[in-house]
Order: sequence, then structure tokens, then C-alpha cells
Amino acid sequence: MSFLKRLFGAFRRDDAPTPLSGTPAAQTPRTVPAAPAAISRKPVAISWQEMLDASSGIAAYLLRPSSLQVGMAPSGPDWLAALTQDSIARLAQRRKILVPITPLQWRSANFAALVGPNVFFLLQDAPHSDQPNAAWTTLAADIRAAGGRLAADMATLAVLAGADFPDLLLFDLQGREFKAFEQQVRGMRQQWPTLQLAVENVASWTEYRFLMALGVGYCLGPFATCRDETQQSDGFSQNRLTLVEMLNLLRREADTAEVVAVAKRDPAVVIKLLEMANSPLSGLSRQVSSLEDAVMLLGRAPLYRWLSLAMFQIGTRDDQRDHTLMVISLSRAAFLESLADENNRQQAGELFLVGLFSLIDSLLGLPTASVLGKMHLPGPVAQVLLDKDGPYARHLMLAICMERGRVDQAILLAGAIGLDPAETIFQYSEAMAWATADLL
Repeated sequence: MSFLKRLFGAFRRDDAPTPLSGTPAAQTPRTVPAAPAAISRKPVAISWQEMLDASSGIAAYLLRPSSLQVGMAPSGPDWLAALTQDSIARLAQRRKILVPITPLQWRSANFAALVGPNVFFLLQDAPHSDQPNAAWTTLAADIRAAGGRLAADMATLAVLAGADFPDLLLFDLQGREFKAFEQQVRGMRQQWPTLQLAVENVASWTEYRFLMALGVGYCLGPFATCRDETQQSDGFSQNRLTLVEMLNLLRREADTAEVVAVAKRDPAVVIKLLEMANSPLSGLSRQVSSLEDAVMLLGRAPLYRWLSLAMFQIGTRDDQRDHTLMVISLSRAAFLESLADENNRQQAGELFLVGLFSLIDSLLGLPTASVLGKMHLPGPVAQVLLDKDGPYARHLMLAICMERGRVDQAILLAGAIGLDPAETIFQYSEAMAWATADLL
């Protein structure tokens, strides 16, 4: 199933056509499909951590498992079941993935079924005094025997002691002194020039650029969703101003003629809208040649979503970085939308907007207040985006906790909102699988 069909309502709760009037947010259908009843909710949460390369694009994911039973590590069968349920093998066809693994997990389930050129098994949790080094060297040998690729952090690398050298080495930048870290990385690259290096807990775009200059291949951390402190913003482009005006008209239930009149002032918007309307993915039964027909046939709710998405695609200066922000924003939007009360379309639509616009300041390089000042968003949406307050504040924090692997906090937040933690984890996995399936 294609991304556009997912975004524009292929997974509606009913087969009724999208109405052409009414507030778009109130009519926005749920886009993340409900899970089939036969699929069981595995007691493992996966946090998807983006790994950005030198192009600022998402080149890989580190998948961190957490048990819903606080303080317990996931069992091998549960971890493998969660990876299978999230279609990790399909993701690995196009992007590298790092799969943390312990000796016990490997021995208790058939992880060899995941072996492929883009799958790196990250030897997890460097052994303590009660964990013999032999278990880890045996694990590395077993992964190699199965044709798998190895990744390790510095602690586990020391344990291997040359028994096997990994294909990828993961550093932790947190608490490190930059000069000593630079010397260590340069030494590694000189001794093993083909070794792939990844660094986690990168806090800013300045750190990211420093690491890329050192020859690091991938960076992970909160920097990916932060404003670039060196980005010079020239404000809204004319294309984006047109999109904002069209969004505002749709929210005010303006006549189609008014929406079309605004679009016609911007050729780039007209071209994009007609391209989408005439794509087989739109589901329209005939070709359209006029903007009026396109707007009428698409329907207001799908049009509102397309215009929102177009904010990430029109008038951009850094295609890969904007694409990265779009993937993260859409995964948030899909996840938050899935948390809405059943049949409450207004809440679902508003939660979708919270996720979609939660990174708008990073995208445009402008303060959130100056961006939202041009947009007539629903009050609860604006409240959480501007003040981190209101009825959806905990929902957004829940999404961020899941992104950053803070599953214990996410479980507490889910309970405070009145959500079932296991169901919430499943919905997060569904949203990530949806956002990454066709966008990357």
C-alpha cells in the first residue's frame, strides 16, 4: 500500500466518501490502520532512533527494545516476534538497521532469519563480572557463521579483544571531552579505514557537522528534531504563504472558488495539486485539467492533509533534512492520531495536526509563535505547540518519550492519559511502520 493512499484515507473507518464541507480537522479520518485482531500485542516496545548520514537524511535506524515489565529485559522470542511484527526485514531492504542482541536472546530464538546485508547485530550490554567473555565471543562467532554483520560499542569491543572485529562501531558522545574523542576517532579511522562509525547522543547540529568532518558515518540524537542554530531563515517563502492561506480558508469552510483563487496565484502550488489529482494514487476515476475539478474531486479532508504535507516539500533549501523532518513529523502525527477516542474525529484530527506541526520551527528556522501566528489552528493544537500545555500536552510528550527510548516514562504517561500501555506501544509500532514503509 502506497504512502499517498495511506495519508489520504485509504484506511477509513467506513466507506463513506469524504464530505466537501465542514472543518477539515473535525473530519480527518484515522490513517493508521487498526491492527487485525489475530495479531497479538507483544510485550516489547521498540524505539526507532534515526541515524542521519552526511546528507542529513535518514540512512539507518537503531531499534532499541524495552520490556513492558519495568526492569526486565525482553526475552529472545518476544524480541524476535516484535521485530517480525514490525516488518523489520522489509525496512532492511532499503535502509540499514541496528538490532541490539544479547547472548541469551540469540540462543533462545532464530535471529538468523533476519540476516541480510543491511542488518547489523549490535552486541548489547557489555558483560559484567558474572558474564564470561566467552559468551560474547561465541555470540560474535555465531552471528558470523550465520552470515550476519556485527556492530559493537566501545565496552563490548574491549571484551572481544580482537576475537572478531565489528563492521560498525557505536560511540556515545554523552559526557565525552571533544579533544580526546576526536583523537580516538581519528585513530580508529587510521587503523581501520573501512570501519563504519556511528555516534549517539548528538545534541546539536554543530556537533553533527563536527562529527561528519571527522569522517563519522552516522549520528543519532535529539539534534535531528532541533532547530539548526546556524540556519539563516528568510521567513516564509511565497509558496508556503500560499499554502498557509489555503489551509486557513479550508479551516474557515470557505467556498471552493476562494481556495482555488488563492492557489492560482502560485504556479508551483497549481502544478503540485494537479500532479497529485492526476496520479493513480489519488483514486480519481478520470483525468482532471482544472484546479476547480481537482479540489472538488479530492475532497477537503484529503486536500487539507496534502497542503499540510506540502509545507515540507515546497520552497525547501535542504531536501534531505526537510525529508527527515517530514518522516519524523508524520510518524508523530500518525501515532498521536491513533490515540484519539474511538469515533472522535475532531480529536483525531487535532492530534494529527499536533504531531505534524510539532517540528515546524525546525523546518522553517523560525520561532513557533511567528509560524503559528499565520495559521488559524484549533485552540488545543496551538496551545500545546506554543506553550507545551493543554489537553494534548501529555500526548506529545508521550510520542517524544517513545522516540527517545524512555519507555518507562511513556508507560506512566499512557496511564495518566487513560490509555492501555500495551495497546499504546502497538500503535506506536504501527505508526512507525507506516511512516517508514513508503517514505524512505
